[in-house]
Amino acid sequence: MNKVITVFCLLFFIGAANAQQASDYFPTQTGFEWKFKAIPLDSVSNPVNSLAYYRIDNFESVANYQGKLANIVQTKSGPLQTILLQPYLDSLFYNTEGTNGFEYFSTRNIEPFLISLDSAGVASNFSFLSFFRSLQDWYDVYRFSAGSTEYTLLQKDTSITIGSTGYNFRFKYVGKKLQDETIQTVLGSYNCKKFLLQWRISYLLGPIVFDLLETKDTIWIAPSNWIVQDIIPGQYIDNLTILGVPPFSIPGLQTKLTDEIVVTVPSEDPMPNAFSLEQNYPNPFNPSTKIRFTIPSVIASETKQSQLVTLKVYDVLGNEVATLVNEEKPAGSYEVDFNAARLSSGIYFYKLQAGSFIETRKMILLR
Repeated sequence: MNKVITVFCLLFFIGAANAQQASDYFPTQTGFEWKFKAIPLDSVSNPVNSLAYYRIDNFESVANYQGKLANIVQTKSGPLQTILLQPYLDSLFYNTEGTNGFEYFSTRNIEPFLISLDSAGVASNFSFLSFFRSLQDWYDVYRFSAGSTEYTLLQKDTSITIGSTGYNFRFKYVGKKLQDETIQTVLGSYNCKKFLLQWRISYLLGPIVFDLLETKDTIWIAPSNWIVQDIIPGQYIDNLTILGVPPFSIPGLQTKLTDEIVVTVPSEDPMPNAFSLEQNYPNPFNPSTKIRFTIPSVIASETKQSQLVTLKVYDVLGNEVATLVNEEKPAGSYEVDFNAARLSSGIYFYKLQAGSFIETRKMILLR
């Protein structure tokens, strides 16, 4: 009997020693940099290349954050033309303990969607933004030693009034370790751990659970490189009509490593030949953001080298809340700062007008 116990203990400790440590998958040195290209996906997961943008993450430091020793990764995103010039304005937080990889769940990336739900007035007594902000915490989402069984990371039931009727809903966050997969990237081939993370929203009718909405986020993690690929398919949701919610689409996102972000030194600074109004960055923002625009040289004539340019900000009701530019401008590229410290959270629009050219873009202020 003692021999059996000895053999069992030996096998147990050998297995524990050989278990994959989460720290083996995170870079060992600060300064490590990831460069990604992110392509939005439509409701049937076709890539919308015209809306592609870029992201750079940098392993900045290791420090305590919300009760854990965190690997702090600075992140920024924007168009290819300006991504290298932009400052890092946000952070991601990871922690590795034994065979588990922890991630601090933040509503940062989904807040525009949550704000749109609240603005639509779907639920009169419920704030999706406040609810999900209450769930911000550390979760061991990457369980490297897990089998193929799904594991629950969070489950919370709540009541929501839609119209004049109260409904009971369940919000559930689950993970699952999929079969390891070797993927090819622009930086080479990686044998990755593969995980599926899902948010599920269900309707509770007594003991019966009706699944209404489910997101799917597939993530590939490579040794010493952490996340090298992330794909969220788009969805068309049409099963909420029983709750008075019309069909709607949720866009997806494909994020992969890229070699397109390179440092270039232009030989000269050419004058712009077309109007443009760029997306503000950062967006969402709090409380300030930058807006860039260009006035082309073709507007200039022999007698007039500039024209009146206005850049104004409006709220969702169409009320003007700020005038950022109202003067004659010669051809060139411009950047202005917008400080919204006196404004409340929400969606705003900024409009550029120069002669017959008019363009408007949307931005989101988050407190």
